[in-house]
Amino acid sequence: MGARLVLVGQGPRKGWDSVCKMRVMAVGVESGGTRPVPLLQEAAGDHRLLPVWIGPAEATAIAVEQQGVSLPRPMTHQLIGDVIDAFGRRIEQVRITEVRDNVFYAELILDGNTRVSARVSDAIALALHLGVAIHAEDNVLDTAAVAHTAIRSEGEDRTPDEVEEFRRFLDTASPEDFDPG
Repeated sequence: MGARLVLVGQGPRKGWDSVCKMRVMAVGVESGGTRPVPLLQEAAGDHRLLPVWIGPAEATAIAVEQQGVSLPRPMTHQLIGDVIDAFGRRIEQVRITEVRDNVFYAELILDGNTRVSARVSDAIALALHLGVAIHAEDNVLDTAAVAHTAIRSEGEDRTPDEVEEFRRFLDTASPEDFDPG
């Protein structure tokens, strides 16, 4: 299935939920498994945590951006950013819009309010690469986020103890822990 390009008029769409700015805290691996889990956290408010289970290739793309690794050839998300730039466009933000049957959906929001459907993992990697904001709609957080318990909620800096505490949190988490049903 190809990407869905949605062209909309200027201004917000009626009926849209409010959004919360998110930050990528880390990418870990679920306890007893091999599935990578990026953990996003609300930058303000309740500081809820949003785990998203993804594949290993997508986790690598996110980790490359988090660690600032320079590669000799662009990864797919980097190529997408270069193509968008070559056409004189820019991504203003990425938005996590929906979670349905434990699958997350996102949109790349470009200048001129052009929206492109994207996988959340690709949207996160692209946002980190371009330095643009990641937002999640409140309905997504209400459905899939968990209360902030193990991560510092202020500032970007994390101490080694906090990182270790987060790793212990991931070691004991499973997808079922976040199932709202």
